[in-house]
Amino acid sequence: MAENIEKVPIDARLLSDAIIELNISRRNVAIYPQNHPSVDRSLNRAFEFMQKLFELRPEITLAVAKDTLIIDDYYLEKKHPVYREFALHLSDFNIAYVTFLTGLTKEELYAFHHFISSKVDDATKDLLEERFRDLELIHIRAGFVDYGAFIFEEGKTHTGTPREDLWERYVYGLLEGTLQTDGVAGEIREIPPEVLARLLNKVAGENFRQESYDQVITSYIRRSSETAFSGKDLRRLLDFINGLKPELKKQFLSSTVRTVAKDMDAAYKALSGVSVDEIIELLSTINEQKMVIPEALKNLLDKLSHLPQGSMDHVVFGGSMLIDDIFLSPEIVNLLGAGNFKTFVDDSYQKEIQKLMDYKSGTGPIGLSDLEKEYSDDIVERDFNHTILEILPLPFLNEEEYRFFLNRVKEQIDQFVWTGQYGQILNILNVLTSNRERNIYPDATWEVIALLFSPEFIGNLIESFRIVGRRMRDEAWTLCERYGDSIIPPLIDALVNEDSPVVRKFFVGILQRFGDRIIPEAVKRLGDGRWFVKRNMLHLLGEGSSEAVLPYIRPYCRHEKSKVSYEAIRCLLNAGDSYGVKAVRDGLLSESKERIDQAIGLAKAYKLREVVPELMQLIRKRAIVGADLSYKISIVRALGEIADPRALDVLKELVTEKSILFKSITEKLREEVYRTLKHYPAGSIRHFIEVGARSHNEYIREESLRLSRTVTG
Repeated sequence: MAENIEKVPIDARLLSDAIIELNISRRNVAIYPQNHPSVDRSLNRAFEFMQKLFELRPEITLAVAKDTLIIDDYYLEKKHPVYREFALHLSDFNIAYVTFLTGLTKEELYAFHHFISSKVDDATKDLLEERFRDLELIHIRAGFVDYGAFIFEEGKTHTGTPREDLWERYVYGLLEGTLQTDGVAGEIREIPPEVLARLLNKVAGENFRQESYDQVITSYIRRSSETAFSGKDLRRLLDFINGLKPELKKQFLSSTVRTVAKDMDAAYKALSGVSVDEIIELLSTINEQKMVIPEALKNLLDKLSHLPQGSMDHVVFGGSMLIDDIFLSPEIVNLLGAGNFKTFVDDSYQKEIQKLMDYKSGTGPIGLSDLEKEYSDDIVERDFNHTILEILPLPFLNEEEYRFFLNRVKEQIDQFVWTGQYGQILNILNVLTSNRERNIYPDATWEVIALLFSPEFIGNLIESFRIVGRRMRDEAWTLCERYGDSIIPPLIDALVNEDSPVVRKFFVGILQRFGDRIIPEAVKRLGDGRWFVKRNMLHLLGEGSSEAVLPYIRPYCRHEKSKVSYEAIRCLLNAGDSYGVKAVRDGLLSESKERIDQAIGLAKAYKLREVVPELMQLIRKRAIVGADLSYKISIVRALGEIADPRALDVLKELVTEKSILFKSITEKLREEVYRTLKHYPAGSIRHFIEVGARSHNEYIREESLRLSRTVTG
């Protein structure tokens, strides 16, 4: 009975939703504590989809082949970014397959996610397996890969992992050098030639050592280190090489030649059992790749490929030659004979032939890559969608036909989401909105529109933005603009919960395009207790131009977290609010070194002339330790950016001041003064030039000379 249930085909859409929700819940478990609302919400959704899958089968097994998920004998779509991310994450934990059983609980699902969210470090397969076993998950089984021998410790009773998946790991292990040849030669030899070629074609373009190719060839044609290869092995090898992509064929052919040439006695026996045609085919392949082969092997191949002269004699009947059951007349025989060509083909005809040979068509050839691109699954699916969208507004469709095409559109939407084809989703929205306005089967049309505006769909769309949105920024923004203000709250939620700075920057960029429309939601989030939420909201508000938000921002200028206060002050300075200048001044006068450094940086960035007196006061403050002088260098740089002549008085004191202590740092401080003098009015720095010209410091003398040319020029 169990076997019959196992054969029930999985609903592709349901499986896709389940994997997506598993990946989302995995990410949330990695980011938030156990009882966080985001964790509970995503776990509940993943659990619901798993229960629906259990209605079809009592157990669901996902096998992992590097960056690909496999169920039954089928690879799931390799281009799908979520499938790939989930597969790679499982691979990081050396998980070859994971099986979910009926009776699965949310607690077990959380424990599994927590396990695969822990740090891998240099944990071995045995250690990972022990950690997993300690979890005592009754309804989740996992098989782990041993990269020393690539054997599933739990896989002996498991039949759900396709054998080709295991072969792929063996082959990839040989290429990477993480697998010993002797341990898997028997398994490698069982791989059919066309399958081995297909597995290796997947890694075309990756750079492996030449020894790696040799290992694959050695494993494939030798039964053991003592047993020579046979003619049958060589025939399998030729079939394998002929199935390779051009960029791989030469590497593996070179490895074959080296391997065969190592044992000429075995080579002779093996090649003697191969037909002449196959030897000629091998020679042709070697010639095509323009390879140089050892002289001994070349002589052997030439000898075996040479046919007895008698075998080339043809039957002559009635003055005509019989070749392959076709009679050739004496005239044709003479024509084909050496030296007789011009007798039957005159010069004028030869010139016409030469013109044809020399002719170059103006039409460029269509490359294979162009054809592959034109007929890729994504392009075909997109064009199919365009056709459906053109049909939907047509008046001759009855409701049944209309719903049929709508269902096709619904089936395509998920693919467009997870492959980042946001323009297609926008087209669908526009066509359906137009149809509803024209009252074309409004109920059926509204069902799909409602789906596209549902919280679940918006959540998936934003998750897609997180994964692939950065590659389609303009399309992502255009779609967000179509959704309008309704998508702002979930976008801000995504920004708040995102741990990747790169992705956060992407979400900030999208939200900033909404302009002042984000203000109500951002102001509301300022009340969030988490400091980083406040910081992100202040950053968003700081890019706007509305003075209405300033009263909400001012209180955060004195927030205990410096990153929050920095964003608040920056917002006010961007808006030209004097309260921001006051906050910088207060920071310069504070006792906190962190606050002072922050204020110096802001004064420099915004060139605040208003705080020059406070900066001068900090420079005049007596240094107790060397660190006090070090931070004065940053003050000199800030004053240089502001370039207020009032600061030159305190800079003169620095240049002429005698110091017994901290001589080294004092000299660096003087160098910084001369490095910034170029920003001040030329007429006000003559004193510095005169003093610098007499300095013992070579840099100061050279800089003074350069400045003098500027002043006199």
